Amino acid sequence: MTTLMINQPEPSEQATDQTMFGGRPSAPAGQLDWPLCATCGGAMEFEGQLRNTTDSSLLLVFMCQNDPGCCDEWDANEGGNKVLVVPASDLELVSPPEKGETVRATRYGAKLLNSPEPNYDNARQQWADESGESPRHVLGQMRGEPSWVQSDETPDCDACGKPMQLLAQLEEGPDHRTAMNFGSGCGYVFRCDCTQPGLGKLLWQC
Repeated sequence: MTTLMINQPEPSEQATDQTMFGGRPSAPAGQLDWPLCATCGGAMEFEGQLRNTTDSSLLLVFMCQNDPGCCDEWDANEGGNKVLVVPASDLELVSPPEKGETVRATRYGAKLLNSPEPNYDNARQQWADESGESPRHVLGQMRGEPSWVQSDETPDCDACGKPMQLLAQLEEGPDHRTAMNFGSGCGYVFRCDCTQPGLGKLLWQC
């Protein structure tokens, strides 16, 4: 089975505890320091947030877009992107820094749809064929096995040293004009279930 994320336009700004992309991130008051790129020092762009139902947390995904391609934003360990984990309770929308490429104006949500097809790429195409919609309206998958564009690059946890688990595979988005920049490829968000909470990583391939 594959759990697809299907585009859901214009989610309510009050639905701060849900998976959504673009706009401003959600976090409890005082629990989000906007991440800075390790290479250029600029504020990163907020890409979206993913609801992890196993521990009622949100994974906030950021990526440097100040000088795309120069800050190793595709790498899980070079500091050009960041995944922050916050509790999914007492949330408020966080205002971004005034300088830098920090938010994407278009905001959209995701509804989950279980497909009996175990292969993600096949499940995505099958949904598009059956619905008559563009495959771009499939925003990715939750959990499952990564469908790698290139070779397996599953990152290791910095705390326990073991391979991390996929939380979500991400497509760039429903509209190429407001898409996330994965080089026309896919992003992969990982987390670890070890004893140290709050760990997440992002990488992308094209």
